[in-house]
This record gives sequence, structure tokens and C-alpha cells, in this order.
Amino acid sequence: MTKMTISLPDSLADYIAVRVTSGKYSDASAFFRDLVLRDQENHKFDDDELRDILKKAEQSGRSDRRIPDILADKKAKLRGRI
Repeated sequence: MTKMTISLPDSLADYIAVRVTSGKYSDASAFFRDLVLRDQENHKFDDDELRDILKKAEQSGRSDRRIPDILADKKAKLRGRI
């Protein structure tokens, strides 16, 4: 196992200490392991989601719409949400 040393501002170190004393984590290392594992899962999901979007876009074929028209439509939809 590799050992890492990191520096944190006091506010973050205090936050980690609170999480450890809450009983959810046995120590700061357990907190960081959980944090990294969750990040890996989120990153994997993002990559898989992006691959799916790109695959669907590729399969949809070529569009006859121009980029400025597509952008104008998207901007209009976003304005309608606000």
C-alpha cells in the first residue's frame, strides 16, 4: 500500500475530524478512501454516459440544420426555463 501525505486548511481538517468522530469512518484514511472510491464511480459513470451520448449521436445520422440555428434554438429553450 502506498502512503500519501497531504496538507489541508484547518477548516477541512476539522470537517474530517467531525466525520470520523461521528462513527461513520474509523479514521481520516478511511474517509479519504471512501471519497476516492466515490469519485472513481462518478467518473466512470460520466465516461459511460458520454460514450452513450456519442454513440447515439453517431447513429442519428447527419443533420441538415446549421450550427447557428441549433444554437439559437437551444438559447431560446434556455431562456424559456428562467
